[in-house]
Amino acid sequence: MKTDNHSIILISNDEGVTRAVGEALADVNDVSLDVQAGTLSSVNGAAVQMIEQNNLVVFKLGADTDRHAVTFLRDKVGSRGTLLALSDGSISLAEAMELKQTGIDEILPFPISRDVLSKQLLDLSGYRTQLPALMDAEGAPRMGHVIPVLPVRGGTGATTVAINLADALQDKSGLRRKTAKNRVALVDLDVQFGTVSSALDLSPSDVFLRLASEQIDLDATYLSQSMQAHESGLDVLSAPAKFLPIEALERTQIDQLVGQLQRSYDYVVIDMPRTLVDWNDPILSRAARLLMVSDTTVPSIRQAHRLMEFFSEVRLDLPIDMVISREKKPLVSPRHHVEAQKVLERPLKYWLPDDPRHTRAALDRGELLSKAANSAPLTRAIRRMAKTILTETQDTQTTSAARKN
Repeated sequence: MKTDNHSIILISNDEGVTRAVGEALADVNDVSLDVQAGTLSSVNGAAVQMIEQNNLVVFKLGADTDRHAVTFLRDKVGSRGTLLALSDGSISLAEAMELKQTGIDEILPFPISRDVLSKQLLDLSGYRTQLPALMDAEGAPRMGHVIPVLPVRGGTGATTVAINLADALQDKSGLRRKTAKNRVALVDLDVQFGTVSSALDLSPSDVFLRLASEQIDLDATYLSQSMQAHESGLDVLSAPAKFLPIEALERTQIDQLVGQLQRSYDYVVIDMPRTLVDWNDPILSRAARLLMVSDTTVPSIRQAHRLMEFFSEVRLDLPIDMVISREKKPLVSPRHHVEAQKVLERPLKYWLPDDPRHTRAALDRGELLSKAANSAPLTRAIRRMAKTILTETQDTQTTSAARKN
C-alpha cells in the first residue's frame, strides 16, 4: 500500500541523473525522494516492494536486462505502480512504443530541462491531484486532457480543426444535442495571428497582453473570469487584437495557464502557432496527444517528420496523431501515402475531406460547423475524430485509475 505522502524512488548509478532529479524536486516540500544505487535489474528482487511503497519509481534505461526487469516487474505487480524511464535519447519512437508495451508508463529523454522533468515527476507521482480538480464518478480528483492542434504548414485549416474538434468533444446528447457530457476549453495560443475570436464571432481577449506586460498571477478565479462563454457551451480564451511578440510569454506562465485549465475542464484544445518557442515545452509535457494537421505533399511530410524529431527531445513518447486536411481517405492507399507512413513511423490517422463551401459559410457567419452545416462531410469527419479521441482518452484514464488502485 502506498504511503500518504507523495514519494519517489530513483534507481540510478548515474550521478548526473541523481543530481538532475534532485534539482527538479528541490523546491517541492511535499514530495520525498529516495535514491537507490544500482539499476532496475540489479534491485529487481526488491522492486516489487519499491513499487508498492512509492508513488513513482524512476530509473535510467540501460541494457536489455532493464527491459526484462520491467516485464518481470509487471508480471508480479500487474497494473499497480508507476514507472518512469529516462533514456539517453538514442532510441527511436518505434522502440519507445515497444518499451511502453512492456509496462513502462512514461519515457523521457535525458538530459532534459529542469522544468519539464519537474513537471513530469510531479504529475506521475500524483502530486498535482492534491490541487482543486475535476472529480470522476467515484469522487476522485482528475486532470483534464490537453490536446494541442499544430499546423505543419500554413493554410492547412488547423484553426478550423481546433475550433470544431473542441465543439465535438463536448459530446452532446439529448434533444437537439443540447446536453454536453464534457466541459471543454478552447485556447488560441497563436497570439500573433490567431483567428479563433473572429471565427466564433467573439471579442479578442487581452489576457495574453496582460500576462506579457503586467506579470499577473493567473489563478483559477482570474482565469474563470477571463474565459468567454460561447453559445455552444465552449469556454474560449482568444488571442489579443493587438500584435504581441510571441517570445513575450514565459514558459512558467503558459504552464500555469494550462495547469489551471486542466483542473477546470475535461478537455483543453489549444490552437498552436507554427512558431517553435520555449513555452511549447510545458504544453507538450502536459498533452494527452498532439494533433498535427498536414497534407500529403512531400514537403509537408518532411516538415512533419522534422517536427516529430524536435518534439521527441521534449517528450520521447508524446502521442502524435496525423490529421490529413482537405483530402478524402482513399479506398486503396497510393504509394506516396504508404511511403509517408513509413517516414513518419505512424499511420495517417484522420482524414478530413475538402469542404470549402460549408467551411466558408461557417466562417462568414461566425458559426461552428455543427450549426452552419451539421450534416456536411467535414462536420461528420470531425465528429468521428472526436469520438475516437474520447474513447482513447477515456481508456487511458481508466487504465491509469486501475494502476493507482
